[in-house]
Amino acid sequence: MPDLEKLLAYTALADQQAFAALYDATRRRGWAICLRLLRDPAQAEDALQDAYVKIWHQAASYRPAQGAAEAWLATVVRNTCLDKLRAKGREPVESLDAMEVPLDPADAAPGPEQLLERSLSHGSLERCFDDLKPQQQELLTRSYVMGMSHAELAKLSGMALGTVKTVIRRAILALRACLGEGVGS
Repeated sequence: MPDLEKLLAYTALADQQAFAALYDATRRRGWAICLRLLRDPAQAEDALQDAYVKIWHQAASYRPAQGAAEAWLATVVRNTCLDKLRAKGREPVESLDAMEVPLDPADAAPGPEQLLERSLSHGSLERCFDDLKPQQQELLTRSYVMGMSHAELAKLSGMALGTVKTVIRRAILALRACLGEGVGS
């Protein structure tokens, strides 16, 4: 995978070639996020386009010290989808089963590099996620995958808002420690 931080830096300088490379490197993941949240290929396509327009205009706001470039890009895409859902008065998906949708056909036959990358990155993240308490897993999934706000989670779970925030924060710190990223920020 190309250096996304470098591509974002050049995109911030209006380098169209860097932006094209950034898009090529990340569009499949963006497409998967859009399709999972919106559940409609036409809406997902529109959201993905809107997200990359935002990325083009906001690339300079990316701060490497605050997180990985891939996470920043995924957040822009996810937030664009959530904005579209809220504008239509729809809620994000409520269960993981509802999120099972086909991905971009180009994902059907990953190359050897993608297979190695997936096995290395997904295995350790899944293992660390499985080590979390069930309550932490549930709140993280509903917050970061399904796009629910902390207030929505508090109402749904019957927990105090501060408790929800604490559980999520501790889960994130536990994931960072397990993945060897330290517990800073």
